[in-house]
Amino acid sequence: MQQSAVIVCSDVNMLPAACCTLLSVKRNLSGLAVEFLLLGIDLKPNEIAEVGNFARLHDMAIRVLPYNTPDTALQARGRWSGATLARLYMDLHIPDHIERLLYLDADVLAVSPVDELFTRNLQGKALAAVDDYVMAFPEKAGARQRKIGMREDGRYFNAGVLLFDWSACRERELFARTREIFEERSHLFENNDQDALNVTFDGDWLVLDPRWNTQTGLLPFVGRPGILHFTGRKKPWQATVPWVHRRMARHYIEDLSNTPWASFCRQPSMAGRVAGLLSHLGKRIGGLTRLARTRAYFSNS
Repeated sequence: MQQSAVIVCSDVNMLPAACCTLLSVKRNLSGLAVEFLLLGIDLKPNEIAEVGNFARLHDMAIRVLPYNTPDTALQARGRWSGATLARLYMDLHIPDHIERLLYLDADVLAVSPVDELFTRNLQGKALAAVDDYVMAFPEKAGARQRKIGMREDGRYFNAGVLLFDWSACRERELFARTREIFEERSHLFENNDQDALNVTFDGDWLVLDPRWNTQTGLLPFVGRPGILHFTGRKKPWQATVPWVHRRMARHYIEDLSNTPWASFCRQPSMAGRVAGLLSHLGKRIGGLTRLARTRAYFSNS
């Protein structure tokens, strides 16, 4: 059986959320042997120790892969965060024996069994992913693709959940190619490394069902999400938690309650809850056309 792993990249600011992401995958595996990796961006020894404490508390093992931001990446730190850039270098740190790799952003939670991702036939592709929300709006997707140098009429994936045939990525040096693309065109990439990865894998990736990367805007159209992706600036652990994610806040509260990271979670006030509901209703009413286009695309993708 192939050696599989799940990886999250995180600096100290997102460390509690990243650990919760890995824990959510562990809870949704039934017997498969999967390694849990955390690419720790410029972490201090005490911060690495906290990851170990979290893992022991939840009866799991998390292997921290130390990562120091390289000089080539530091040049772009003004626009790109360290966490965003780290993903482009993770191939230099992942153990050689890993053959199947599930990459997850730190604002992701697995909410139903994920075993099939580690056994899925990728049909000769090095990557499987889910369409980005923008694909429901062809004029925007087309403009983005033309700007960054993708072929016409292709598909553009969201990079928050990426399923790799890691052996193929290594053999074809696909991440080295992505770094070259980043150095050549980073001034064109408004969507950071997601753009660079889409250029690398342009037309050469397997399309997954939206349930495997249910972005916030897709929630009304995905009946049984497998992996939730809290896209947007407001997250479930914040006091400004969006109404659609209000029930997910408890996962972070419970999983971090007996750790030094308990204060990472901020509960909204009653007034904040009411404001969140009103904002949600306003967006639903004001965005009926957008909702209809999203439904039309993702209900048939």
